[in-house]
Amino acid sequence: MRVLVCVGVVAALALTGCKASGSDTAAPPAATKAATKAAETQAGPPISAEALCAHLKKEAPRIKAVGSEVGAMAQLTMSIADLYGDHLDQLDGDVIDEQAVKTCPETRAELVKAAGITSFAEL
Repeated sequence: MRVLVCVGVVAALALTGCKASGSDTAAPPAATKAATKAAETQAGPPISAEALCAHLKKEAPRIKAVGSEVGAMAQLTMSIADLYGDHLDQLDGDVIDEQAVKTCPETRAELVKAAGITSFAEL
């Protein structure tokens, strides 16, 4: 069981934005970042609020059954990453949290409690 939790934690950390260093991963200028963020905001999230909530409702029993906050957080992180699939570059915890608050607040509350967090933005 400890091995699974450790693997889940490592996967969760990997999905939270750790990046390799090197010249090929240089950050774009701030103006480019702002323009990219503005374009993403105008286009909307790649996953609809309804699809997100359907996914969270389906996954909630499995995530809550993990039994530890760290394990639940890892499972929740991996589950959301799986849902976003090819759109991981657009994954935004604040947007996910906003969608869940509006569409499935009860499920969101269950999952953040199980994971020991206050918001999906913490993932």
